[in-house]
Amino acid sequence: MNSLGKRAFSPLSLAFCVAILSGCASPPPLPPAAPPPIPERTCETTEQTDVMGDARVTEEVTRETTLTRCVTQ
Repeated sequence: MNSLGKRAFSPLSLAFCVAILSGCASPPPLPPAAPPPIPERTCETTEQTDVMGDARVTEEVTRETTLTRCVTQ
């Protein structure tokens, strides 16, 4: 008859025990990554006035240009 020791340590059960123990030996999972920083938006406004026309004319034609440029970082 097979004794209890032979049945408990058969090659198949030994392989099963090694598989169970190797699962316990794995390193802990990595902590979650830090969230990305909140994007910052910066805007720059430039104004430009162009005089169009001749100085001899009583009324000068002007063109005003406003340019707003925004950057998100």
